[in-house]
Amino acid sequence: MEVVDKSKLPYVYAADELISLFLTTYSREEARGSTAEPAFVKQKRLEIKRIVSSGKAIASILREMALRMPFLDRLHPFYRELIDAVIGARAYKHVVAKVGNANLAVKAIAKEAITAVRTAPDKKALLDARRMYKARIIDLLNDLRPELEKMREIVVFLRKLPSIDPELFTIVVAGAPNVGKSSFVRCVSTAKPEVAEYPFTTKQIHLGHIFLRGDRVQVIDTPGLLDRPLSERNQIEKQAILALRHLAGVIVFVVDPTPHSGYSLEMQERLWREIKEGFSAPAVAVLNKIDIATEEELEKARAIFAPIGEISTLNCRGTKEVMDYVLQKYYVPAALEKLRAAARGR
Repeated sequence: MEVVDKSKLPYVYAADELISLFLTTYSREEARGSTAEPAFVKQKRLEIKRIVSSGKAIASILREMALRMPFLDRLHPFYRELIDAVIGARAYKHVVAKVGNANLAVKAIAKEAITAVRTAPDKKALLDARRMYKARIIDLLNDLRPELEKMREIVVFLRKLPSIDPELFTIVVAGAPNVGKSSFVRCVSTAKPEVAEYPFTTKQIHLGHIFLRGDRVQVIDTPGLLDRPLSERNQIEKQAILALRHLAGVIVFVVDPTPHSGYSLEMQERLWREIKEGFSAPAVAVLNKIDIATEEELEKARAIFAPIGEISTLNCRGTKEVMDYVLQKYYVPAALEKLRAAARGR
């Protein structure tokens, strides 16, 4: 399975850029040949050269843009389903196919125009063939305008995605909005996600790493989840679901026992239960905001979530101990099994 290779993503031309390039390439060709050659024959040869060069340039660009887009069916399920959730698999394939097929349409138009020029009986017919060729190519590029704009949006989205390696051990940090997930990831890894005091700051997945004796562990900060059925979740929430489903070696569920997140313990408990029952990866809970939580709030949360640790992401208090526990209990056995598997394969 492939991942999204950002280095291979194309520059996506706007329709107006392609039209300008087409006209510039067309007019760049100059007349060549013997001065003794009849003017009409010379003009035909020039028109054919212009058609060949301009048609080839546009067809090549369209083909290259389409071919450099990731093939959806070859992508790792995480990336494939993420694109489907955010963009729509059908919309993605339509855009890539239409842009790719347009290169064949350009070639067909150019071929017909060359035939029209060669068989033109007089200068008027020659000029008509030229006019028709230019108009048809420009119409085709204008018709591609919505797909080109959409392709540019897709490429911008793909470039913003973190370079996640599905083969690495991954700790996925989940929970309701504004409970301190981003702050936790910032405390324990190389990630520097945006942190703010309002819900839904995390608009897409952020990635950090922990380096362990030459090995890497991924830590993923997911957008906040809300307590409602999957069918009712928005695109931001679906990104978190996909990370949990396809990437998690272990899920760290961050709980806010205080009222400050705006989400009750009861709501967070339902979400916790959904995660434990709905995903194959093991899940552990962590209580955050112990610096402002009352003892009564902490006792209530302890009874519900049986946390492996209690932390304050304001100053990263307790976060190292939590991560040490998670790595020892879940990463180390997975790493050892990976080494054994590699040894068996020799």
